[in-house]
Amino acid sequence: MTKKKNRTNSTSSSLTDLTTHYATQVVSGVEIAGPDIRHACQRHLRDLSTGNTRGLLWDVGSAQRAIRFFSSVLKLNGGIYEGKPFNLLPWQCFIVGTLFGWRNNEGQRRFRMAYVEAGKGSGKSPLAAGIGLYCLVADNEARAEVYAAATKKDQAMILFRDAVAMVDQSPKLAERIQKSGGAGKEWNLAFLQARAFFRPISADDG
Repeated sequence: MTKKKNRTNSTSSSLTDLTTHYATQVVSGVEIAGPDIRHACQRHLRDLSTGNTRGLLWDVGSAQRAIRFFSSVLKLNGGIYEGKPFNLLPWQCFIVGTLFGWRNNEGQRRFRMAYVEAGKGSGKSPLAAGIGLYCLVADNEARAEVYAAATKKDQAMILFRDAVAMVDQSPKLAERIQKSGGAGKEWNLAFLQARAFFRPISADDG
């Protein structure tokens, strides 16, 4: 008789689960983190055991696919890290893995919104730009609309310029994404195959 699988089990159990590893390290005290992060990690571990009763599925394959996108496709820009692979730090793996690994019983992403707070210079904009590019070309959503949004145009452009630089430095992305605007004046990234786009918007830009 075939044993029924727990729905919260990984769909690819042989893959390394960096998201769950970070959560375990935080909850056990090995990785020091604030209360909000500890609560998020506790929720992750708890839902691995009981999430199936609420129609939740942990798909480690989807989580790892999103995490690998950063190191295999994206490169960092600026300073001493210019041109180096975007290898996510453990806390960044937890964010990316959580967003793309958790699904509901209809196969859709569990989380539609995320609040990320980190110190200045910790790489928030490159991380958000990378997530935006993943949603643009690798999330299998037709006509995806990705926005770098802020109250001020200059703020929105910081993130968007990071995305443009990542496209320029990645042959895989450069051959798939079409830029609009001249060098340094880009205002749109288009993935024509899926009729998807990534662009900056701001309150002061009408």
